[in-house]
Amino acid sequence: MTSPAVPAAVVYRRSGIHAAELRRGYEACRRATRATGEIEYAVSLLLPPPLRTATWALYGAVRAVDDLADAVGSAGEADPGRAGRLEAWISAFDADLREGRGSDPVRQALIHTMLTWNLAPGFLHTLFEELRQDVNGRQFTTWQEWRHYNSLINTPLVLRAGSLLLRAAGLSAEPEAIAAGVPDAAIACHTAVEAIYLTDALVDLCDDLDRGHVALPQEALDEAGVRRTDLLARRATLAFEELVRRLAGRARAGLDRTPLPPVVHPAVGIALGAYTDLYRLRLKTAADAPAALLHRRPALPRGARLRLLLPARAKAALAWALFPFPVQPCPPELAPAATPEGPGGAEATRSPAGQRHPPVAPPPHPSGVRPPQLPGEAMPRHVAIVMDGNGRWATARGLPRTDGHRQGVEALVDVVHGALEIGLQYLTVYAFSTENWKRPADELQTLMYEIPQVVRRLVDEKLDLRVRWAGARSRLPADVIEQLLQDERTTRDRTGLTLTMCVNYGGRAEITAAAAKLAQEAVAGRIDPGSVSEHAFARHLHVPELPDVDLLLRTGGDQRTSNFLPWQATYAELLFLDTPWPAVDRRTLWDVIEQYARRTRRYGSVPRLPAQTGPVSGQGAPTT
Repeated sequence: MTSPAVPAAVVYRRSGIHAAELRRGYEACRRATRATGEIEYAVSLLLPPPLRTATWALYGAVRAVDDLADAVGSAGEADPGRAGRLEAWISAFDADLREGRGSDPVRQALIHTMLTWNLAPGFLHTLFEELRQDVNGRQFTTWQEWRHYNSLINTPLVLRAGSLLLRAAGLSAEPEAIAAGVPDAAIACHTAVEAIYLTDALVDLCDDLDRGHVALPQEALDEAGVRRTDLLARRATLAFEELVRRLAGRARAGLDRTPLPPVVHPAVGIALGAYTDLYRLRLKTAADAPAALLHRRPALPRGARLRLLLPARAKAALAWALFPFPVQPCPPELAPAATPEGPGGAEATRSPAGQRHPPVAPPPHPSGVRPPQLPGEAMPRHVAIVMDGNGRWATARGLPRTDGHRQGVEALVDVVHGALEIGLQYLTVYAFSTENWKRPADELQTLMYEIPQVVRRLVDEKLDLRVRWAGARSRLPADVIEQLLQDERTTRDRTGLTLTMCVNYGGRAEITAAAAKLAQEAVAGRIDPGSVSEHAFARHLHVPELPDVDLLLRTGGDQRTSNFLPWQATYAELLFLDTPWPAVDRRTLWDVIEQYARRTRRYGSVPRLPAQTGPVSGQGAPTT
């Protein structure tokens, strides 16, 4: 167990948080937790570093977005621009989560925590939707309305924090599942959350009044004979003081009726016990001086707080020492945030010898046509292509099938040039599948020659192009393997388009191999089977950093994906063209990207308006 006095930098290092930008995000969350969550911050110091930082990220990030919904202007009135800022934050979070990156330090810390601990984002989307409605103020008429809001906003957040603690105890189940197996445990859990947020409604009353808001239901005010106008005017009455004492007693009774989860690590039990004890102290502080709640947020008495925390710290330290942290989280390698480039900026790439040289712009199309101008949010990040139809194109012209493959090479070069021109970040092409070994020997010989040659040709053009290879080594000629690996090494520092060549690739084989490696880690004790997540699985794919496919294109007339990127293309838009691959060029790529830009991508949520682009002459329609 790390002492609370350990510097934050040491906590981050022990949590596996090394990137400077990621540390800045966690530090912002830590500061927000310390400033606004007196109890939450104190209890987080009872936890080991990985759980401590995760708690900061959850609390600090939710605090940040909640502040956007509650923002007030300089005159103390509701800020008219807060709805737009809240919507922009939520939209950016959705985009960052899909891409596995954080364009904002706080979002980066939140997404890092969610991926590390395999936390589903559904509870956040529920919270976001309720906060959208909070922007213009929300009043509760009855206790039933208040409880319903609490169940949507507050209960899921507490349960996600509980999920972290249960994982620390070595349990893989979610708190809801454990509660479901214990009589009345689910009711007790919701009662505890209601008690916590009823306490917060009392101690936050002054801040809420600053925004012209009363977080208590009108039913509670009417029962006590308290007028809302008196509260908004900050007039303390005997009826108000009695209301505070009665609600404080109600919240305390809720905490007293809530047992700890049936099976927890002893240190987790100590932390949860300290949490509820500190809330009891907060209730006593509020009930002892009700009128003061109208003017300031009460702080916990220092002496009483230390009498609770000091023994808890000693007990927690001993418990973590005797029963070590049983689960090692699996931190992801987030894609870097969009930040200004280092020395030389985006105008320079690094050669294998370490010397920097400016990248060469791709040659323009012979017709002089330029790529369409699309807003950044309308662009796909990752396009994947099944380059089909080479043999049929050649046969239709009375040529050998091998000539179709050679012409397909020219099509690939032009498409790569077009991808660079339009600013695409990731392009993945199906160059040779594991099923292609069934082809005639002359075709295999041509493909084994042309594939490494076209990659070498693109690398030699000094484009801002990074090459990656996805596929198995088995059966591939040694010279093909060496050339692909050499091209990866040569271009590893380039920051423009990432071209992934799928050579000797099969999607099912990739997933099977990843599962086998993950099973080996579990058998060796390097990972807890209960903590396996999508992120932990994806680390063992051929190219772990490859983002999800946004648009999957197949040429040649067939309408199937043929075992191509089944893991990465789960949410891809599908587009099938009759055009054979040798007849494709960069204009085809630009055309399908424009079709993609007109799509409304929902990801299971409320539809957004698609980007508006001009008419195009596409040869196919996206299939969802």
